[in-house]
Amino acid sequence: MSNHVNPEFFKAFDHYKNMVKQYGDDHPITEQAFLLTLHYTPDHIKAEMDAKAKELNLLPPVSGYTDDGEPLYNLEDIAKHLGISFEEAEQHLLRMMDNRQQVGLSNDGVLINSNININLVQ
Repeated sequence: MSNHVNPEFFKAFDHYKNMVKQYGDDHPITEQAFLLTLHYTPDHIKAEMDAKAKELNLLPPVSGYTDDGEPLYNLEDIAKHLGISFEEAEQHLLRMMDNRQQVGLSNDGVLINSNININLVQ
C-alpha cells in the first residue's frame, strides 16, 4: 500500500524551494513557505523527519506529555539545547507564530494553556 500525498504538498514544497532561491533561508516569505510545506507534509514524511531530528539531536528531550500523549517542549530547554538565550528563543517562537498567522495557519497547540494537565518526564 502506498502512502497518499496531498497535491498541495508538492505545490507548497515547490513554492518553498523557489522562495529559498529568490530570498534565502531566513527571509519571512521563505519561512512562511516552509510552514505551509510542513502543514501539507504527509504524516509518514513527518515521522521520518522526527526520527532524523532525534538522530541529529536537533531538539532537547521531551519535557512532558499531555494526557493525550502529545509531546511538549519547554522553551527554556530548547534555548539551552540550542545555545541561545531564552529571549532569543522566545523571539524565534513569536516570529514563527506570526508567520503561521500570516499564511492562515492556526497557532493552537503552539503555546499550552495553563489549565492543561502536563505530565512531566521524570
